[in-house]
Amino acid sequence: MFVSEQDDSAYRVHYRSYWLGALLMLLPPMMLYEFTPAVIDASIDRSELAALIIGVTLPLLGAYFLIEFASFSFSRRDNQFCWRWRNLLRQKTLETPLQRIVHVRREGMESGDSDGLQYSYRLVVILDDGSVVGLTRGYSGIHNKRLDQIVNQIREYLGHVVPLR
Repeated sequence: MFVSEQDDSAYRVHYRSYWLGALLMLLPPMMLYEFTPAVIDASIDRSELAALIIGVTLPLLGAYFLIEFASFSFSRRDNQFCWRWRNLLRQKTLETPLQRIVHVRREGMESGDSDGLQYSYRLVVILDDGSVVGLTRGYSGIHNKRLDQIVNQIREYLGHVVPLR
């Protein structure tokens, strides 16, 4: 979910993705509840133990990749671009002057199958050294129109960013 807000001091964009990851985190306790008596009395066989390990590990791994919180902040008053990202185990931050921002755009990635091409997008900021800072780690096909709106608002707020299409 994308949320953007603007006031006199800054333009902020927040992204939160946790619903599917939180649902995946409910599966391991259910698996453990099912198999705990067999583990305690050592009556669990190898195939059930392998199923238990996979049933606990895969949802937790999926939650690790799906749960993320990110935010951009553009402050003309402080002349600062701040980016913060975190998931269950890691976090990253970046603070740099606004003059380093060259472009703000919606970055797309296409994938294809027998049904045709599909596009997924994410919001990115390109700095003067060519580095790309993505608001999210992953791409999404759900937020296409919302991302266009946010990109236009950021460009309007900053004023000096050269538009890329």
